[in-house]
Amino acid sequence: MSEDPPTWPVTSYCVISVITLPIYILVLVCLLRLRLTSKNYNTTFYTLLLQHCIADLLSMAMFITLNLGRFVYFIRQFYFNYQEYYIAAAAYNHIYFTLYIRCTGIILLSFQRYFAIVHTSTTVAKKIQKASKLKIMAVYWILPVLISLVVLKNTDFYYGSIEKMETIADHSVIQRNTLMSLIVVGSTCILCIVAYGGLLLFIRKNSKYLPTSSRREISLAAQIFVLLLSFFGILVFDCFQNYFSQTHNTERIFYMRRIYPLLNGILSYINPYCILFLNRDLSKEIIRMVFCKKAKQDSKIKKVLKNKVALRSINHTIRIAKTTAGTARYR
Repeated sequence: MSEDPPTWPVTSYCVISVITLPIYILVLVCLLRLRLTSKNYNTTFYTLLLQHCIADLLSMAMFITLNLGRFVYFIRQFYFNYQEYYIAAAAYNHIYFTLYIRCTGIILLSFQRYFAIVHTSTTVAKKIQKASKLKIMAVYWILPVLISLVVLKNTDFYYGSIEKMETIADHSVIQRNTLMSLIVVGSTCILCIVAYGGLLLFIRKNSKYLPTSSRREISLAAQIFVLLLSFFGILVFDCFQNYFSQTHNTERIFYMRRIYPLLNGILSYINPYCILFLNRDLSKEIIRMVFCKKAKQDSKIKKVLKNKVALRSINHTIRIAKTTAGTARYR
């Protein structure tokens, strides 16, 4: 007898989305605003973090549109009627595509923290810190797109029925994609463990001699480490999915798919809470923005503004002096 898939993960996901999505958008808007006024938020770390925020929101937007949209009758009817126009394929493929983007992001963030703290004065660390925003964004997005080409080229998907709207695919495709996901997520966890293992050893050896600036960098590393923990939940999920696909247990595959929304929600929505509770500087600026207070400006920007004001004042004084001198001559 077949077991009905659970509905509580989707319900939990919807509740989490209603609470967290506005908070995440607020964090993103605040970060974008700070990047316009403060040099501290234009570093490689914050550029990568911004891309990761965008990737999370993209994942949520695609999941809500393609998966939760099927619960609305007229959207479900539209998807079913036009499923051959990559709609059914997108409902399946976007899960892996958005996952690989986040995997790339967490690796880049972890190793950026490692080089920024452990190998601060090396050539590699300096190049990473001085990398242009365009290069950082290109690396962040192009790498996962290249990895995802194997998944995105699959188009042979269809919905089983308009009532259930379950995405049906060839079993060989499911086997390949679940195995690939397991390899990508597993490799992500291993690489990040290596980075944080080296970072932990460095902190233990030099804890007494770390300056204040390094301690701030370490707090940012803690923020990314907590974010990394959610990937281990995805790794466990992929282990089960790969096992069920290899043993041709189709019923369990569909059962596990219903659990994925909750895991995907945790993977995406944990980031704003990591920022609010573990990134003191950014969380303070978010509170300032909420209460309509002006963001603090960098000391360099303040000096530039003061110099501009002083220069304008000098120019104005010179103009007045010239005008006065000219008037005196005519007299």
